[in-house]
Amino acid sequence: MIVIVAVLAVAVGVVQTVREPGHLYAKTGEFAACPARPSCVSSVAEGGVHRIAPLTLSAKQSAPMETLTAALQAMGGEIRNESEGYLHAVFVTPLMRYHDDVEVLLGEAGRVDVRSISRFGYNDFGVNRQRVEDLRLQLQSP
Repeated sequence: MIVIVAVLAVAVGVVQTVREPGHLYAKTGEFAACPARPSCVSSVAEGGVHRIAPLTLSAKQSAPMETLTAALQAMGGEIRNESEGYLHAVFVTPLMRYHDDVEVLLGEAGRVDVRSISRFGYNDFGVNRQRVEDLRLQLQSP
């Protein structure tokens, strides 16, 4: 019985991590709020564990969408959705092959809102926050 429950839990996890979520900006037209679990960060979150500063692009970056695309891809992200001023990239964790979604939305004066969330699991041990900070560094390097 324990084996059956374990197999079912793994199966549910696999389905949840492979299926594209319905809460993405590409489908709703707005950044969804982070769920109660700590495996999400967003620059539009009001505060608490989910809040992260927005990204910024300098005025010298003349092709902001290309810059964002290149940075996300350099970090291992696969661009899945792209529209004017918006990118959605998927990152796959090395060990468990979980899928994480990163969304960026280009705003005024070089502001880039960002949301990074794990599709499955409660705690990501800071992976999504670190991914956004790594993206911030990618955008700051010449």
